[in-house]
Amino acid sequence: MCVACAFAFAGACGSSSGQTFAPGGDGGGVDAGVESGTTGDAGTASDASSHDAPPGDAGSLLGDGGTVESGACNQLRIGILGNPGANPSSDFQKWLVSAGTSVQRIQTTAPTPALDAPTLQAFDVVILDWLTRDYSPAEAAVLGSFLQAGGGLVSMSGYDNVTTDDWHANSLLAPLAVAYQGPLLNGPVTSFATHPITQGLTSVTFAGGYEVGDLGGTASTRTAIAFLPGPINVAYAVQYGAGHAFVWGDEWIEFDSEWSTLPEIKQLWVQVFAWISPPNTCGLHPPQ
Repeated sequence: MCVACAFAFAGACGSSSGQTFAPGGDGGGVDAGVESGTTGDAGTASDASSHDAPPGDAGSLLGDGGTVESGACNQLRIGILGNPGANPSSDFQKWLVSAGTSVQRIQTTAPTPALDAPTLQAFDVVILDWLTRDYSPAEAAVLGSFLQAGGGLVSMSGYDNVTTDDWHANSLLAPLAVAYQGPLLNGPVTSFATHPITQGLTSVTFAGGYEVGDLGGTASTRTAIAFLPGPINVAYAVQYGAGHAFVWGDEWIEFDSEWSTLPEIKQLWVQVFAWISPPNTCGLHPPQ
């Protein structure tokens, strides 16, 4: 991940190399039309043109509104696995598109197709939303390979307060050695470790979510970055090979009700994508 993206959120990143899985395509640019070559059972791609986001102020969330130029980086392509949470969350996907990404939601109806490498090849970053099933170790290995090659991952939980549903993501997080666990918890989260993802945050909604546990081992590098009193870890930043993941114990950060009243939710997402996205992709450039 290029250092500039962690702080200048609208900045462009340089190209990466040596990624055999090659998340985000071949580095030759992204068409503005519907993404092709993606398997799955649902969702259409919402997209915006590829652009080089303006450099902006290193301390600014929105950038400086400068001239957009193409060719310096690739449009960030996001795949959302599973359904939205129980509350309205249409603003989340619309905002991602308005910030210069393309978004496609897949794996929404049971039974879902197998999660395979061609499915993930269409994306730079994958979000685990309300998954419909547990995934096999072979599917978890595919996601692990995607991350090792430089892909990004976000995981959420806490959808209906039933662990058999809420913890489907654990089956895919196994290679990262983190897992959702314990009883339901409530926040808000007001305690953060120093990290590019948490820069400037003071309070983030957490309502009916779970602890994120560290399963140990050396396969990944795991850093606890957000806490409820205890302290109880409710978020991890994980490095796995060349890839990065953000594992959060709740799902309210995608709900319209929070986006409309808590600007730090948007700030969190910008910083998350800046940290997890491959270095050949454009940073988010949210509209003014």
